[in-house]
Amino acid sequence: MTDTPLITSEALLAERRRYFVAARGGISLPVAGAVYWIVLGMLGDRLPLADWALFAAAGSGMIFPLGLLLQKPLRANFMKAKSPVGGAAIWAVMGINFLWPMHFAVIGLQPELTVLTLAIGMTIHWVVIGWSYASKVCFAHAFARMIVVTLMFYAMPDGRLTVLPFAIAILYLLAAAGMAFEVSVVRRKLAQ
Repeated sequence: MTDTPLITSEALLAERRRYFVAARGGISLPVAGAVYWIVLGMLGDRLPLADWALFAAAGSGMIFPLGLLLQKPLRANFMKAKSPVGGAAIWAVMGINFLWPMHFAVIGLQPELTVLTLAIGMTIHWVVIGWSYASKVCFAHAFARMIVVTLMFYAMPDGRLTVLPFAIAILYLLAAAGMAFEVSVVRRKLAQ
């Protein structure tokens, strides 16, 4: 056994960038996330808190299927893009599922905290996806979302179920637009 890496850092970075372009940043998923949070914002003053919390938890399971449906119209066929680094993102998404016991405890005991745990909990995998894609936008989204959600949660208690979900939707759409731009920049660099 030797300490010599099987792949160079440069080759790994090139593969991550190639994968990002091939998947077109998977932008259909943040668009699907925006739709989810818009629906939650519209229901925020229409459903009792406990019902909103249950709907929010159950509805989060629709983000991925909606992202799959949006792949073709957004020309972001991330499921067709293959890469050895893609496995890291899958494990990260699986990892956020370990938060469900906490989410269900919050929903049952302190449902007013549901928006906080879901909004931040469903951000954790963005860091790993950002690494997989070599995407600065993914990192920026995760960091901005954590800050915005935390500040708005404490500063606007009356807007937690209405204003905050719309703010998250805007962050998702900004991430999708930023990733689309980043893909075009990386595509040009790879073509050189």
